[in-house]
Amino acid sequence: MTPERLAEVVSAVERGDNASTLRASFSELIFTECSEDDISPRLQAVATTPAALIYLITGISGHCLEATSDLAVANGVIIAGRDSDE
Repeated sequence: MTPERLAEVVSAVERGDNASTLRASFSELIFTECSEDDISPRLQAVATTPAALIYLITGISGHCLEATSDLAVANGVIIAGRDSDE
């Protein structure tokens, strides 16, 4: 993933696009959604919006998806919705 592509994804998330819409717009990427509480506090978000934290994932090993901060191997995005009471 390029920094430009990540910026496009972040802009789409800021518009309120959900994973289904993002999959249609960025067909080369994997998208999943969860709550911010589902993400380990050890992971660092690569971007934030008022409504979500954005993390990168990779399937480069061919076995399992895993979190990454390396744009060069990222092929997916986790959109972790922020708790509404914060």
